[in-house]
Amino acid sequence: MSDITVIGGGLGGLTSACTLAARGYDVELFERNPWLGGKATVLRSGGYRFDMGPTILTLPSVLRRIFAEADVELEERLGLQELDPQWRCFFGDGSTFDLYSDVNRTADEMGDFSTEPDIGSRYRAFLAESEEMHRLTERFFFWQPVGTFRDMLDGGMSTSFEALSCLEGMKLGRTVAGRTRHYLHDDRLSQMADHFTQYVGSSPFLGPAILCGIAHMQTEGGIWYPRGGISAVPHALEELARELGVTVHTESPVKHILTENGAVRGIETTDGRTVHTRAIVCNADCVRAHRELIQGASGDAFLGRRDYEPTCSGVVLYLGLNRRYPKLMHHNFVFSDDAEEEFHSIYERKRPAADPTCYICAPSRTDPDVAPDGCEALYILT
Repeated sequence: MSDITVIGGGLGGLTSACTLAARGYDVELFERNPWLGGKATVLRSGGYRFDMGPTILTLPSVLRRIFAEADVELEERLGLQELDPQWRCFFGDGSTFDLYSDVNRTADEMGDFSTEPDIGSRYRAFLAESEEMHRLTERFFFWQPVGTFRDMLDGGMSTSFEALSCLEGMKLGRTVAGRTRHYLHDDRLSQMADHFTQYVGSSPFLGPAILCGIAHMQTEGGIWYPRGGISAVPHALEELARELGVTVHTESPVKHILTENGAVRGIETTDGRTVHTRAIVCNADCVRAHRELIQGASGDAFLGRRDYEPTCSGVVLYLGLNRRYPKLMHHNFVFSDDAEEEFHSIYERKRPAADPTCYICAPSRTDPDVAPDGCEALYILT
């Protein structure tokens, strides 16, 4: 019997396994695929290499904290290169704008880019509000489980006055788009600021204003490229997990989580094995886990709390090209002409936007090994 069983070898499962093993627990990890890393996998074809899932690494401090659990320096295992400019933005009127990690440089560039008065100082004010939201997120959300609003209140708000102050800082009841447009009256730049939050797949016109804290997370923490691509992250975590004694089972799908009298007893795999364990960390999608893996009242109670809506899907193209495009940076956004119509189509009408925003990753700008000489391996996400 192991102390802890981890279901799913994605980034969350791997980091959980590493952290728990570093703290002295006996850990087994079960992954249904032949590889670890989940969405952070790689496609190789004809001399081209594509990161198939995430392409942007922010907050390396989180990874640094995980490796520190085992007294290992992150930089010993993972080569990281900071990208600056962080993005290049292409707009429908033919204009382009580069987003820098240096807030003052970006603000100064905005003054040359836009005719809106004081746009640079307004951007600085937006980032100041974002910093306060980031601070609140760090305190009440980021490093603790939050399932309900009550959990947040129990997470460290010591007085009613403090709670009211925090709720005001979160701009409760307001949206991302409302805050970006409060500060940035140039449609192009407010659209750019909306996309700080696209990592979580929410519409800026529906997403809560607290997500604006991501803007400060990114400008403060930077955007990074791991040497070898994003797939180098799970490779480094897998190496660390095995060094720490984690027993890894690939091609081992879990069929059920077994419970008895409301307590975890173990797991059953699809090939009929029963594995006893004292505790489980489940890195599978939480709705699927309760619907398919957890039997009985616990699963039913979770599913009965409310309706669960899937996040927005995307279409990804992996294009191996026989040329490069000098205008492209490593990370690029090609924006729609009408942000509100675009998101209204997707999130309200539930249909693809006629004029969608596209994210384009052109990693050969940073990593020549992704494609043959003079060629490009483009990742395009709509």
